[in-house]
Amino acid sequence: MAGNVSPGASLMARISGELRWRRLLPAMTAGMVAGLLEIILTLSFAALIYSGPLSGFVSQGIGLALFGVIISGTIIALFTSLPGVLGGNQDVATAILALMAASIARPLPPGSSPEEVFLTVAVAVALTTMITGLFFWALGYFQSGNLVRFLPYPVMGGFLAGTGWLLATGGLSMMAELPASLAEWGVLAQPELLWRWLPGLVFAVMLLMASRRSGHFLLLPGMVLGGMLLFYLAAWLLGQPAAALSADGWLLGPFPPGSLLQPINYAALNQVNWAVLAGQMVNVVTIFVISVLALLLNAGGLEIATRQEVDLNRELKVAGMANLAGGLVGGMVGYQQLSLSVMNIKMGANSRLAGLFTAVVCMLALLVGASVLSLFPRLILGGLVLYLGLSFLVEWVVETWRTLPKTDYLVIVLILVVTAVVGFLEAVTVGLLVAVIFFVINYSRVDVVRQEISGQECQSRLTRDFAERHFLDVAGEQIYILQLQGYIFFGTADSLLNRVRQRMVDADLPPVRFVVLDFHRVTKIDSTTIISFQKMWQLAQARQIMLLLTDLSPDILAQLGQSDRPLRDLEGIRLFADLDHGLEWCENQLLAAMTEMVDGKRPLWEVNPTLSDPQQQARLFHYFQRQEVAVGDTLIQQGDRPDALYFIETGQVTAQMEQHGREPVRFQTMRSGHIVGEIGFYLGQERTAAVVVDKPGVVYRLSVDALRQMEQEAPDIAAAFHQIMSHLMAERVTHLVRQVDAFQQYKR
Repeated sequence: MAGNVSPGASLMARISGELRWRRLLPAMTAGMVAGLLEIILTLSFAALIYSGPLSGFVSQGIGLALFGVIISGTIIALFTSLPGVLGGNQDVATAILALMAASIARPLPPGSSPEEVFLTVAVAVALTTMITGLFFWALGYFQSGNLVRFLPYPVMGGFLAGTGWLLATGGLSMMAELPASLAEWGVLAQPELLWRWLPGLVFAVMLLMASRRSGHFLLLPGMVLGGMLLFYLAAWLLGQPAAALSADGWLLGPFPPGSLLQPINYAALNQVNWAVLAGQMVNVVTIFVISVLALLLNAGGLEIATRQEVDLNRELKVAGMANLAGGLVGGMVGYQQLSLSVMNIKMGANSRLAGLFTAVVCMLALLVGASVLSLFPRLILGGLVLYLGLSFLVEWVVETWRTLPKTDYLVIVLILVVTAVVGFLEAVTVGLLVAVIFFVINYSRVDVVRQEISGQECQSRLTRDFAERHFLDVAGEQIYILQLQGYIFFGTADSLLNRVRQRMVDADLPPVRFVVLDFHRVTKIDSTTIISFQKMWQLAQARQIMLLLTDLSPDILAQLGQSDRPLRDLEGIRLFADLDHGLEWCENQLLAAMTEMVDGKRPLWEVNPTLSDPQQQARLFHYFQRQEVAVGDTLIQQGDRPDALYFIETGQVTAQMEQHGREPVRFQTMRSGHIVGEIGFYLGQERTAAVVVDKPGVVYRLSVDALRQMEQEAPDIAAAFHQIMSHLMAERVTHLVRQVDAFQQYKR
């Protein structure tokens, strides 16, 4: 059955389906071109790593690098989520590997043999590749591919600019056969060295200019071939045979006759200087962190170039398996390549076979290409590495000047300078620290106050009488409301304290009696916020101002309560579940001073003089049913049929939306003289909210049948009642509109 087909059998079925001439020919063509490019890049990278004291082992280094890329490239081609993607050795990791190889070769004991030095470096490269592969696979397995996207963009750019510097200096070092150190570069102007690196620099600049004008896939191999022809033409004109050029260090060879395949002799691991190797763990960590970033950048570029989605976690696991396998044979860090993959797909070779043909071309070079590869001019390979470095520097140092904010650009340049003067890891550390500082400064400029309003503009959902509303419209300025947002930390806590202080001492506004801080949109606070809050409380105490905190999460409440006394026990502080109830409490405190307020029922006939006659009132209430209610009674159930409305004579009720497993959300609280349930009653819609009794009292119930009876028996009374209802609903709509307007404005 189809469900029992193994992944291997499924893969073979897909590959066999590509063995058609129309798909096979583009795959072969693209594979041959990509294979040639991969050989050239591998030669450059291996020559960069195995240079200086290790130059005598460059042929073995090339063999290990080619063997590794054959294995890793085959695995990536077979298992990538996007057919046509090619894998290979990477310049970003190579720059650090070369640095690591140079630092390993220098501090070895004086008695160490060249073979021990080479074996230590080769094992270091192999272990770094396998550790990087393990890290890739773990990130993919735990679905963590998106985590590295949180790295600040300028720091990432600084990584790549620093990588460009290391590649550029490495290319010069390879050509001049000098250490890649600024202290040694004073001798580069000497005539005998000038001709070693100057032609390679010219070649690198020409290749950079040409690549920025054309993206043709034959540009790189064509210019490499042209550079080699010019080199040998100049040698012929100067009468220099290949043997003399090789003996004088102008060529990559000579290599031992036969195959370049010379695997690491793991039986001789006792010759590895493990102490020196252990000192390179910092560079190893740097390599796999930068490699992850570069891999995901390549994956993002592939998505844009091909307009197809790439499974990041799968690509990480595939690259992990490829590096684990390639590292076992001494290969370098490699993963999905952007430029070669895009070239491959644009050539119509969106097939896994293209990667397999690339591996075959590299295999031929590994087995029978020693004599040909030994004739590569060192300055061409060094110029190619220099070109790669210059391309990074131009992209991240020159072009970003116009596109990035100057603070972000400063981070990139800072990482580059520290890389050149001190070291790569130190540069990365400095860049991260500066990026964090800039982030704190920029985040501090984000206003932690979402809304700044007064109790005049924003009132509670408790429906009040006309006299009360009029009083609050005047006295509401004494309530100062701040709706907070985001993460409150040391960069924003002090600005919040200053804003509250300025309002308290503002002589142009009425004195503040209540400061309300709403934490509904606050995600977290830090310890500095606690100190600022304590200062605010002390300031409020000195001015006899009440401080209200609303909608505190349990975590924030616990943080603010870390003192000798719980937060609830502090004098001058009130806590409320939400802003609405906090505003209601403030309003009640203000209204307590309103001696004109009468606590009793509001007569319905206040709206319509027709019902001022007691006989008319008796006729109206003849159709109502009187009910005495207690706290907790439910007048209306959410979802019920709208069969009645209620007039509140005394007591208090609340309309609220009830949600399973959550606290009810208050819509409106009403007291004597108001009617509830009228909207569903008139529209005939099921109840969208429940109405529960908060304070005991008396209500009058008017059913649908009773209203119909009133309209038939007493049409004049029914008309007066409908006028009253339209007036009350208009008042309620006006109150709600004011609330919405208050909460929609950003600042007063």
